[in-house]
Amino acid sequence: MGKKVTIQDIADKLGIAKSTVSKAISGATDISEETRENILKCSLEMGYHISPERMTRKKNVVILVYGIYYSSSNQFGYEIIAGVQAAAIENNMGINIISVTENQVNTGDYDHLVIDKNYEGIFFLGFRPHIDFIQRNRGHNIPMVVLDNYIENPLVARVGCDNADGITQAVKYLYAKGHRKIGFLGGEADSIVTIERKNAYVNNLSALGIPVSESIIKYGHFSGKRIKRLVLDIAKENVTAIICISDVLASNAIKELTKAGYRIPQDISITGYDNLPISECCVPPLTTIYQNRLHIGKAAFFTMQQIKSGIQINSVQLHTQLVERDSVADINQH
Repeated sequence: MGKKVTIQDIADKLGIAKSTVSKAISGATDISEETRENILKCSLEMGYHISPERMTRKKNVVILVYGIYYSSSNQFGYEIIAGVQAAAIENNMGINIISVTENQVNTGDYDHLVIDKNYEGIFFLGFRPHIDFIQRNRGHNIPMVVLDNYIENPLVARVGCDNADGITQAVKYLYAKGHRKIGFLGGEADSIVTIERKNAYVNNLSALGIPVSESIIKYGHFSGKRIKRLVLDIAKENVTAIICISDVLASNAIKELTKAGYRIPQDISITGYDNLPISECCVPPLTTIYQNRLHIGKAAFFTMQQIKSGIQINSVQLHTQLVERDSVADINQH
């Protein structure tokens, strides 16, 4: 096990005073927001973890989590939760993180975890609130914010990055590199994220005059497990590129294709989505779509505050950005 990261380690890395790092993490107001964000970003990259147990205060929010890993910086939920934590600290609030079971997700039976606990707001990470749960608790007027899910209710808002924008950037980038037969590897077929990104993929191909073939569209699991058959089936259709809707899917696709004898990107180009740390460790390093998960977490917290003040927010979408590395080949004829 590696050495535990300390505030002094972060200060040494950035070349700043230990007291400045402490102020950023504790939510002090006498440093700039830019400095605070740089310190938080460095802290996350180094593996520093703000313990939720040390953040319980007079006012608290709660994050209910299902199916999303968040214990290390390589995992999607890590920076989102850190963003909520950072915003909570700045507003002198504490945060509790509670994992829920599959049965609780399916039945909405998590009232006892969050109701009458004096929470300022509830965040749902990895699932959306059950309609029965919402109906039972309308009178409590507790703001609810979900990540990349949607439900029609004035007390519930959705916060995330613009899925259509991210896939649009990926498709146009591949098109500019000469790719015309582009496969798609999604997560669970019924996931809102998969549906929106697949629709954006189809719409962009159609707009570019590229026929859409169901044989090169496959659905797997966001965990990245058991995708060997899926990605090899896409490859057998003589695609020149595959859009994967997460970095975990993309990194596993690269591994399986490489094992099968394909060269990345000479034979098949691959793009990911998220810009997790693993994207830089892929061989070759992964071209991907960056969504600022720290900002997603912060935006979720600020959205909760606005709902609490009486502003009915439906959705908040953040911009994405393409990060170019080495997993896409330029196949234009010269």
